[in-house]
Amino acid sequence: MAKEKVKKKKEEFTYWEQRMDQLFKSQDKKNAKLDKSMRKEYLRVEEQLKKEIASYYGKYGKDGVIEYRKLVQSLTEKERDLLYQDYDEFARRNPKYKYLMPVRESIYKLNRLEGLQLNIRMKLVELGTFEEEGMQKLLQEAYESGYLSTMESLPNAPTFFSVNSTAMQLTLSDKWIKGKNFSDRIWGNKERLINLLNTEIRDAVIRGDDYKQMSNALRHRFGVGEYESRRLVVTESAFVLNQSNKQAFMDAGIKRYEITAVLDSRTSPTCRNMDGEKFSFEDAKVSINYPPFHAFCRSTVVPIEND
Repeated sequence: MAKEKVKKKKEEFTYWEQRMDQLFKSQDKKNAKLDKSMRKEYLRVEEQLKKEIASYYGKYGKDGVIEYRKLVQSLTEKERDLLYQDYDEFARRNPKYKYLMPVRESIYKLNRLEGLQLNIRMKLVELGTFEEEGMQKLLQEAYESGYLSTMESLPNAPTFFSVNSTAMQLTLSDKWIKGKNFSDRIWGNKERLINLLNTEIRDAVIRGDDYKQMSNALRHRFGVGEYESRRLVVTESAFVLNQSNKQAFMDAGIKRYEITAVLDSRTSPTCRNMDGEKFSFEDAKVSINYPPFHAFCRSTVVPIEND
């Protein structure tokens, strides 16, 4: 009898490991789709900025470098009018994010370098809006598919069940690591990228870098930004999936779980050490005894049958 019970538990564990593996692989495909779209957007914005920088070399350059003294001159009336038009068009398209821009009246006081920096901000904020909207949709679908798939697989699940929209929104808005949620991290990354681009462009002009050097610097910086975007997609979707599973298991009355890590050459020491550890759902704390434990974490949990 005891052997049959042990065998049954092993079969259940294997079943749930396979279920979680299928669920996370399915999510990986959705993540890759958004990541591909984000790469295209990063490349598009990078190319736009390169063209704008090239025009600065043409208008304010001499002997292959931009003359800094020309960049700190006030905008001409024509340049100011064009910037006003761009600003108004941005505000029309993105009223929700207008608060991330300086007040319109301040354009009158800008010099050419500051005008370029404002253009960079508008481009990066629009990139951020694309990323936030894509992530919102991805994470909402991840929660729904995770919860429903898990509930459908539980023999003791309620006869009728559905996704609790309040619980889902609480998960999506949860500031689960360092007091930030996915939206905070998107805008934190964008603000950092804006500041780095502005600083690097200014310093490159002061050093007398040519267009090729400037272009290489921009390519590197956008590459880092795109990597941070991909890391966010993978890590946040893992958090939401694990939380939706947790909610499903708890709604079905399951009290405990076992951590299961993907064990290979890429497994972190933390996940390797946590593999096989058992805890109570009511004591679960993300990154402490419940996954994800770190960026790009692949660990998940399987339910432990109640005594």
